[in-house]
Amino acid sequence: MTGSTVAQAITRAHHEQRARVVAGLARRFDDLDVAEEATAEAFVAAAERWPREGVPSNAGGWFVTTATRKGIDRLRRESQREARHQAAHIICRVRWR
Repeated sequence: MTGSTVAQAITRAHHEQRARVVAGLARRFDDLDVAEEATAEAFVAAAERWPREGVPSNAGGWFVTTATRKGIDRLRRESQREARHQAAHIICRVRWR
């Protein structure tokens, strides 16, 4: 598959799927920022992977799955970051007593 064909497939999927994917993720995560960022990351992943692996037969499903995973990864990172910040705060309070 040529680069222009892959680019056309990504552009078409962006026009046809983006709003639906963002809306679905916003409902699922109850966070529009997470939904938009995860969707954008899914399109970046498509631009990186599809030229090598080819356009999937169900591009819409691929975007939903990939964006969902990206959103979950982001939420996990954020929850871990908060736990690390709390632990660091406790350690600093103990050391400076």
